[in-house]
Amino acid sequence: MEPVILQSERLWLDQPTSADRDRIVEYCRDPVFEAFMTLPWPYEPKHADFFVDELVPRGWQTETEFTWALRESEGGPLLGAIGARTVGSDFGYWLGAPHRGRGLMSEAVASVLHWLYDQGWPLVNWECVVGNRASAGIARRNGFRYTGEAPTDLVFRDGSRPPAWHGVRSATDDGTEKPGWPA
Repeated sequence: MEPVILQSERLWLDQPTSADRDRIVEYCRDPVFEAFMTLPWPYEPKHADFFVDELVPRGWQTETEFTWALRESEGGPLLGAIGARTVGSDFGYWLGAPHRGRGLMSEAVASVLHWLYDQGWPLVNWECVVGNRASAGIARRNGFRYTGEAPTDLVFRDGSRPPAWHGVRSATDDGTEKPGWPA
């Protein structure tokens, strides 16, 4: 599949490129990422090169993972990234620290969900490490139903599967906030 560009009111979602490398490295060195993400730590330029040059294009070519860079305009600087994996019908996202708190990721999630449902996905799964309230808030605001706490589906860099909050949203859900999320 050829990569798809998505647009929302404030965002342009396209593919990360080698021009984004330094910003990816900068953002992925945020200590929050060490605690809550499966990314290599410490995050090095070679990790960004692999992400941009191999992981992202291979995911689109094989239709196993669809990844977008978040920008405020076409050709604008990278703000973050969002990706959906066909195995597990799940997705994940991150936003650079300077861009948090403006609702940008919630807007990006809504755009990607709409595209996934248009592609025939009946549901999308979500998870985050227990305590990642920012990620949980984005899922909650986008209408995911909280389904409980269990080990993460993803293996972390130390080989563990830490406790995670899980949620799901089906294509027929209305997108409104659902009760039952952790306080």
